[in-house]
Amino acid sequence: MDGFITQLLTMLGYQLPELLACVAGVAMLAMWAPAAPGRRLALAGTALILAAAVLRAAMSGWQAWLIHHATDGYAALSGMMSLIGALGMLLGVVSAVGLVVLVWGACRAMQAVRGG
Repeated sequence: MDGFITQLLTMLGYQLPELLACVAGVAMLAMWAPAAPGRRLALAGTALILAAAVLRAAMSGWQAWLIHHATDGYAALSGMMSLIGALGMLLGVVSAVGLVVLVWGACRAMQAVRGG
């Protein structure tokens, strides 16, 4: 069981910086940013990135559990690992879309300040 906890914490540790940054970003946008053009887009983009990071962390926990409880070796897990890899790529796309929406919101806010 100790090996599982160590593996789980290591895999989740890789997600921690992104999770903390996204939570801080959502909090700053929700509490400190004035109601201005682009704020809603920036908040939606940051929330998308946060959702992708939370799902990646959950997938990491699931992957650690699968590996720890594998009794038939890697061959039995290969299909599940392929699925986890595909979901990871999909979450990367969701995170990238979130970043684009965040930047779009920032651009709208800067245009409003400039007067355009």
